[in-house]
Amino acid sequence: MHVAVIGAGLGGLAAAVAADRAGHTVTVLERAPALRETGAGIGIMPNGVLALDALGLGGPVRAQAGPLDSDGGMRDRHGNPLVTADLAAVQERAGAPLVVVRRSWLHGLLADALAPGIVLTGTPATALYDAGDHVELRTGGGPVHADAVVVADGAHSRLRSALLPDHPGLAGSGEYAARAIAPAAPAGVPLPVGELVDHHTGDRFGCLPLADGGVYWYTTWHGTAPADPADRHRWLRDRRSGWHPSTVALLDATPAETVHVVETQQLVHPLPTMAVGRVALLGDAAHAMTPDLGQGACQAFEDAVMLGAVLDGASAAGVPAALRGYDAIRRPRTSHLQRECRRMHRLLGLTGWRGRLRDALLRRVPSALAVRSLAAQYRFDVRGSIAV
Repeated sequence: MHVAVIGAGLGGLAAAVAADRAGHTVTVLERAPALRETGAGIGIMPNGVLALDALGLGGPVRAQAGPLDSDGGMRDRHGNPLVTADLAAVQERAGAPLVVVRRSWLHGLLADALAPGIVLTGTPATALYDAGDHVELRTGGGPVHADAVVVADGAHSRLRSALLPDHPGLAGSGEYAARAIAPAAPAGVPLPVGELVDHHTGDRFGCLPLADGGVYWYTTWHGTAPADPADRHRWLRDRRSGWHPSTVALLDATPAETVHVVETQQLVHPLPTMAVGRVALLGDAAHAMTPDLGQGACQAFEDAVMLGAVLDGASAAGVPAALRGYDAIRRPRTSHLQRECRRMHRLLGLTGWRGRLRDALLRRVPSALAVRSLAAQYRFDVRGSIAV
């Protein structure tokens, strides 16, 4: 059976690996002229690591795991704890560590798991037509026929709009995020692993150390910022003045031109389906969500594992039924997480008395409860999920 994957980002490559290992012929169509992965670092939550285990790629990822902080979590902008969790205990309960890696490294790991010739760069899929017993993809060159198609062309998916024209699509959150990797942890400054929140402005700052000694950091704000990278860097530095000293130290250690800035976005509401005939949607194309729970890529990896599972042993004639099974398995979880991300986004952006009340309530959350809550969110059992 021939499976065509549209998009060679993290989710698309993971889907290709899953379909390939299920024994199918796979073609990945990528619009860009060369494989690339923009961005800085990425935190892979335990469920994402478990999904990569199922794809046969968990070993190299687990090897990148750094030492676990006993009190990672959320703090106020000065670094005073709000709610903390023993990450070693979370790992033990979830069955995998939280791993922080460079996005480019992870993208390369997925690409290298595919044989040469599977990924076709400079080949945009401009339209698709379900012919009943197959799908025809228009690419600008010759047509590509496939028994199953995986749409993994990102949050701004054009094909999602074609498949589900009545869905309103994406909406900006109004919050901007800068992400980067500092070459090394600043000397003499402790790193408050996790996230700092500020009830005065609604801004946030987070940092996670990499196994190679670098530090992945991000910061968010609402409203406009200077467009020029150097001016924006100075603006951010001034805006973080008075916060925990690690924030300015990490900014100072990072070249301004390496900082990536985007407005965070989410689907207006969950899709009514993640499968249309012989076509499945995966990753951000299926369930774009704000990064507040760190689940964007992790859910794409879970999608890929489940897609490979339902296609394992499937015939060309059985593809529509298999993809209906994929939708039934995946959509409840991803829709729930989209709603949870929306709630978390509102909670973390609270200011004034509401923000102070949030901080006071978070300080009352027992660490053991935080561990149990995180571990429950981070569990992923492919066999149990398929049986549902």
